[in-house]
Order: sequence, then C-alpha cells, then structure tokens
Amino acid sequence: MRNFLIFLFFVTFSSFAQDTIPATKSVVALDKMNVVYCGVSNPISIAVNNAKSYVISGNGVSKNEDGSYVLRPGSGNETKVFVEIENFDGSKVVEEHVFRIKGLPTPIGTLNGEYSTKGNLIFTLEEMKEAKIGIKYIDLLFDVKYEVTQFSIKISRLDTIIIDGNIISDDILELLKKVKKDDYILIRDIKTNYMFGDGLHKSIKPIIFQIIQ
Repeated sequence: MRNFLIFLFFVTFSSFAQDTIPATKSVVALDKMNVVYCGVSNPISIAVNNAKSYVISGNGVSKNEDGSYVLRPGSGNETKVFVEIENFDGSKVVEEHVFRIKGLPTPIGTLNGEYSTKGNLIFTLEEMKEAKIGIKYIDLLFDVKYEVTQFSIKISRLDTIIIDGNIISDDILELLKKVKKDDYILIRDIKTNYMFGDGLHKSIKPIIFQIIQ
C-alpha cells in the first residue's frame, strides 16, 4: 500500500508525534498532539507517494486556490480526514486520519506587542507615541492575520473615549501626559476585523497599564 503523509502545519514547528500503526498502513506525522481548533481554518499539507491520484475529503476540509488545504472542524471532540488513493494498477484504498478538536484559548489585548496575564504593564510616554493595540491568543498553535479596528480607553478622572483604528493618537497622548504616577489606564472593548469561531468572538481581556515619566 502506498505510503501516505499528512502534515498539520502551524507557524512554529516542534518535534513530530507519530501514531503507532502497522507498516502497511499510512504514516501520519503531526506536530502539537494532532490538535485542530474549532471554528477556524487550520492549515494542513498533504502528500501521497507513488499514487496515480488521490482525493481528500472530510467534514470541514476545503482546498484553497493555491492548492493548499485547510480543515475547519465543527463541534465535537474529534474530526476525520479521508484520503482516497488510486494506485497505478487501478486499485483504490481509503485512509482515515483522526484529529482532536480543541476550543480556542481566551484572547488578550496587547499594547506594542506587550501583554500581561498577572499584573499591569508599565510604559513611558515616549513608548506611547503611535503605540499599537493588538490581540494575542496565548497558546494558539498558529497565527491568524487580523487587525484591531476599534477600542476604548479609560483614563483616570476622564470619561471613556472610543477610538477607531488601532493606534494611540496624538490627542490621546496629550491626555496621557496628565496622568499621575499611581493612575491606571484601561483599554478594553477591543474589536477586530477577524471573527474567530464562526463569528462567535470571545471577549478580549483588557489592557491595564501605567505611565512612568
């Protein structure tokens, strides 16, 4: 039977885990414990050796214009990818590969790429010039391209201000010059142009920071 290789690619490669199967079966080499995330397009790369042709199918499997594949699983604990291989002698075989489905981690707001899960961030006024707001999914095994489109900022003793875009503007910077040493600034209500999980966006944890002179 033809050897079959299917790789689940994330941005950062780590050591590969191989499932234990007889030599006559397909070999599946995957990183990160065979995990795919529910509701997002997980990139996969497929190669079949010494075959006349093959067809890939499965719930949530689709092919991009560039020929690459993605797997967007639905609900449940696991999903399957099927590979129907036609050999040169005309015989056919269907191989099945199982992936564990995992929910998305909770997103957290970032300021100039910095974030904190334990305490508050500290910045200088110089660092706040055109500082960028972003989000990060801690422990997400691959990157998803997105951009923050709106956020709100609450400065001590001032009303909450809603900002379109992802940049700390000059007007906000002028307000930040008035904060005191022990004042906290809160950035929340962060919105992006990418909706995770079939449009069901988890709440993004806010950014809390202080300004030092």
